[in-house]
Amino acid sequence: MKKIAPTLKVLAVAAAFVMLAGCNTLSRNAESSSMIVIESITGETIEGDVVAFLESDVLGTGGIIGADTATANIIIRMINPDPINGPSQFNDVVLTNYRVTFELPAGPGTPGVDFPFPFDGNFSTVLCQVDNSTAVPFVVVLAAAKQAAPLVGLVGTTTVLELKAKIEIFGHDLTDKPVAATGYLTIYFGDYQEAVPAPKK
Repeated sequence: MKKIAPTLKVLAVAAAFVMLAGCNTLSRNAESSSMIVIESITGETIEGDVVAFLESDVLGTGGIIGADTATANIIIRMINPDPINGPSQFNDVVLTNYRVTFELPAGPGTPGVDFPFPFDGNFSTVLCQVDNSTAVPFVVVLAAAKQAAPLVGLVGTTTVLELKAKIEIFGHDLTDKPVAATGYLTIYFGDYQEAVPAPKK
């Protein structure tokens, strides 16, 4: 009997691990009680003013080509709020990654022809607490996109290309249940020339 006991202990531990693994699978498949609410997505004008759109310069000062950022203003809400106990820390959400897909204002188009290709980005450990607003900056236009069609064709012209960026944001609550939300940002692409000051009289 003494030789059998260690074997039974090993089997018990193994069974416990199987149960934990099963619980984790159920957790990932279950729906979160939290949801991401995108209050707004903001960009900047060429002058640096924060607005509800983005002016993207395809060729910056001195020929510098850079990425553009936007800011998602996010708040986490409970799907079915508990009026007695309220939310717990496990209802907070960690943002993990996002996806940007460009669209024409009037409808479908072709990536690489009518607008840049979609891309995926990652957040760097952003914790959003329930009922607290969080401003989350992220890259919305890659520098490489400005060196490819159709954006590179705007260099040296006065044409402004209006596109809509669809931004899908992904994360999970602190019980590891996935959450996601989608927002939009209008972007005006152009070769914005530096303003030349008027001559002094």
